[in-house]
Amino acid sequence: MLTSKEIKELQPKDKRYQITIQAGLALRVQRSGVKSWILRVPQNGRMVDITLGHYPEMTLQHACAIARRRRKDLELEPSGSYTVRDAFRFWCSKKKGRIISYRDEKIRLEKYVISKIGSRQLDSITPPILINLMEPIDQAGKSSTVKRLLMRTREIFDMAVNAGYLHSNPLAKITKVFPVPVVSHMPSVDWKELPVVVSQVEKLANEKYRLLFYFSLATLLRPAEVVSIRLEWINEEAITIPAEHMKMKRVHRVPLTPYLINLITDIKNARSNQRSPFLFPAKNKNKPISTQALAKWMHDQDVFRNRLVPHGLRAIGRSWFADNNVPFEVAEACLAHVVGSQVVRAYQRGDYFAPRQKIFLQWHGYIMQCAQCAQVFVMKSDATEPETKKTKKTR
Repeated sequence: MLTSKEIKELQPKDKRYQITIQAGLALRVQRSGVKSWILRVPQNGRMVDITLGHYPEMTLQHACAIARRRRKDLELEPSGSYTVRDAFRFWCSKKKGRIISYRDEKIRLEKYVISKIGSRQLDSITPPILINLMEPIDQAGKSSTVKRLLMRTREIFDMAVNAGYLHSNPLAKITKVFPVPVVSHMPSVDWKELPVVVSQVEKLANEKYRLLFYFSLATLLRPAEVVSIRLEWINEEAITIPAEHMKMKRVHRVPLTPYLINLITDIKNARSNQRSPFLFPAKNKNKPISTQALAKWMHDQDVFRNRLVPHGLRAIGRSWFADNNVPFEVAEACLAHVVGSQVVRAYQRGDYFAPRQKIFLQWHGYIMQCAQCAQVFVMKSDATEPETKKTKKTR
């Protein structure tokens, strides 16, 4: 905080400027040299400036006292009794249903942050405390996890400030402490290798993961979008996913083909929780399965580990589109990518549904060819296995 002497020595500049003294309170210096105390507060969804008085008529101590009183009158003054868990609950109440990855983000925060410092007072948390929590995770090679945790924890504290739990966010620059994770492409394979991949899935996966794999491959949706699908979003023409459940925050329609209709029927019949509103329900809860379900299964298989992940299925589809002369805009629409500048998108309101229907018919035809090849591969593989191993498999 500036001292009275430093405030007195502040000189005017070519443009008006201001210096923050404490939460919401600033000293504004006009080009004329006039110095005013300004309190910035939220009002009707936006920030407004309230002039408290002028310096030196109003001293620094007097301005701080008045600012504190005005904040209390507006119910903006923190009570000092809020914990990290209180702020986390407030974040949950605002983010649930609004971000696709909410469930995974919540679990991650509870595991690494809230379980460790949830009971501590918000105003007692300093950057070194959070850095000490993150260092073991970073040393374990989980730099992407650290990045997500720091981003969300900083967001929690930002929201705590907006809610009046804190004066200011001590973690405002915390994300700059650790190195930025190296960006790498999701492991994938060439589309010509898909028959082999499908044969490996047919041989290794149980019904749950086999259906989840085929649905992800057929729709080319992101993992979080796949598990978010509700039965009510499916009609005779398309799967219509609301904007809030899509990464790009735009409504996305997946055209239905005979192949996809049959696949959805199989998925519905195989569901362990028939009362759930989700296409892929969790076993004992009225929730969808984890966004990481298929990723974990694939990672557990030696043939897929570090070679292919669920998100890589989108890359397989995209490369197939490119090699089969699918127009760029249509191919990108199939993957729910946003193409062009904001101005271009304002005029391009269509989603290329009709051409995507034709492309999906061809794409699903290729998947069925791969599945037919896979059955031959599996039959040949079974025929060459030792008798004892074959007997064990058929039990």
